[in-house]
Amino acid sequence: MTGVTPPVGPPPDQPPGAHPPGPPGASSPSRARADQQPGPGHGIAAVLATIAATIAVFYCLPIYEGSWGVALAARLVLLVVGLALLGWLFARQVGASRHGTPYRNASARLFVGVCLTVLLFATTYYSLGHYGGEISGIRTRTDALYFTMAVLTTVGFGDVHAVGQAARVVVTVQMGFDVLFIATAGSVLRASRPSRRGEPG
Repeated sequence: MTGVTPPVGPPPDQPPGAHPPGPPGASSPSRARADQQPGPGHGIAAVLATIAATIAVFYCLPIYEGSWGVALAARLVLLVVGLALLGWLFARQVGASRHGTPYRNASARLFVGVCLTVLLFATTYYSLGHYGGEISGIRTRTDALYFTMAVLTTVGFGDVHAVGQAARVVVTVQMGFDVLFIATAGSVLRASRPSRRGEPG
């Protein structure tokens, strides 16, 4: 018994090279990928959640008073270790941005890194101002957060300022860290931003 061989190729009414129609309700792969991408509302919610988590950790983090010499040494060691980890993360972010990491993912990682930097320095400033008297004008954690943001944004009002040598060293370290890592990562991220509509990112 000889069977009939089905015709090979697209249907007569379909141009060559076109994809055959799928079952009803099926969408193309490109449209499916576009539908899976989060919208602007998701990004705004993630930013707000990150800011809220950073502030909550800062205000709930226990900071105990102890022998000032030992406490100062321990806090400075923690600051150095934290900065080393953050510097490594920012360096990886710069390398990833140059090798085609999607803009949305890169910007999210950069923002998280900035929040961690603020948290680390605000905690250190609170310790220096509250227990060591190294910073004039810091009495509460809000003062420490305010001073950290003033240094980060290079806005100096003079109401809170470092008076001790240890505090001035930490402020100098933050200014150098902000320029070397955060500003560099931000510049690389802006350079890698898609310039045309429709490009992935």
